[in-house]
Amino acid sequence: MDWFRNLFFPPQLPTERQLAAGRHALITEGAVAAVIYSIGTGNFLAGYLSQLGASISFCALVAMIPQLGCVLQFLSPFLFERIHHRKLSIWLLCVVYRFALAVVFLVPLAVPRAEHARWVVLALYTLSFFAAGLVTPGLQHLTLGLAPEGARGAFFARKDIAAVCVNSAATLVLGRLLDRFTRGGDPGTGYLVIGLVCGALAILDAVLLALVHENPVDFVSKVRPADILQPVRDKTYRPMLLYAVLGGLPGGLSTPFLAVYELRVLGLSHSFITTVGVVSAVVGMAGSWYWGRLADAAGWRRVIRLTAAINLSCILGWALVRPAWAPFTAPVLLVATAACTGGSSIASMNLQFAASPAHAKTTYIGVTSASASISACLMATLGTWIQPRLEAVLGNASIPCLFLTAAVLGFANLAVNGRRLPNTKS
Repeated sequence: MDWFRNLFFPPQLPTERQLAAGRHALITEGAVAAVIYSIGTGNFLAGYLSQLGASISFCALVAMIPQLGCVLQFLSPFLFERIHHRKLSIWLLCVVYRFALAVVFLVPLAVPRAEHARWVVLALYTLSFFAAGLVTPGLQHLTLGLAPEGARGAFFARKDIAAVCVNSAATLVLGRLLDRFTRGGDPGTGYLVIGLVCGALAILDAVLLALVHENPVDFVSKVRPADILQPVRDKTYRPMLLYAVLGGLPGGLSTPFLAVYELRVLGLSHSFITTVGVVSAVVGMAGSWYWGRLADAAGWRRVIRLTAAINLSCILGWALVRPAWAPFTAPVLLVATAACTGGSSIASMNLQFAASPAHAKTTYIGVTSASASISACLMATLGTWIQPRLEAVLGNASIPCLFLTAAVLGFANLAVNGRRLPNTKS
């Protein structure tokens, strides 16, 4: 067992050479993980569930699980803040997360009846993203601990660019492959091939993560349950928390339905969606650069308000799209959303960081993220209950009705609470 001890509990601190090798492994691992995540979500998942005969509301129920898993970030500090060597727990949770996601596409091999297979998929998907939600803060901390001092920006830029490039190429190829199987009348085989690819990538991801040499951390704190309520009691931070929580409502009502809406109602193909996704990824990188420069000049609040206004306008746009217009309007909406997503996420995280006290930033940011996820999940649950009833009356117009409601809720939150956000420059 010496190899196991040396791999996860080394007796000596890592050398600079080992840390550098770990950074390279993390960059590659991040690209592999991005592909697994993209395959296991979005249009691939929606198409797979449709192949199993799932209803629109069931597809939306499954699609909201990643957001539900984020709620477990509430528990992450109680695990990771108490562990000196975190690598083993992180590695085990990542293995569960990625292998369970890969096995989702292989369920029909063991459970041939579609009505039973759908529930097995739901169980595996829940296990996968609950593990993902629990491990994310620890994995982020591990990555931050390995980033080189004085060159963190360059490291994360290389990591993100590698992930975007590899993910775009892989999903484009797999999307075309899946469409070829579908045109040949055998989509089931196409999804099995995707499951095998995911399984191979999950093995590669586990190997790469195991090869990373971590920087062990000191016992920095022992979080108490009462600490979770600190952001709620803090009058200065409360507007930020309120905006984030209410901002989760429109996302919860619209995001779970978008992929299935693109495939089933608008009739877009996997190749079309993944091709637009490549363009969106490039525009998203450019958007992050632009919003970062704007934050330097005008503050993070300005960036949050502008990106939120554009994103909500795109949600409203989906309510107006018709199948005949989709090949022309859908790319505009997808690219515009991608251009704002990175900037919005970075601005929100930086504003939370700036508005929270120095002694409890991890708790404040974790509670904010988990609370926003809870509100999004509650709204998504409500949406999955309402949509079948609307469909019985409105038919395919049921999802645009949800998009319209989400846009109205989002604009109301932006108008009322967006102006109360603290104004901090980067």
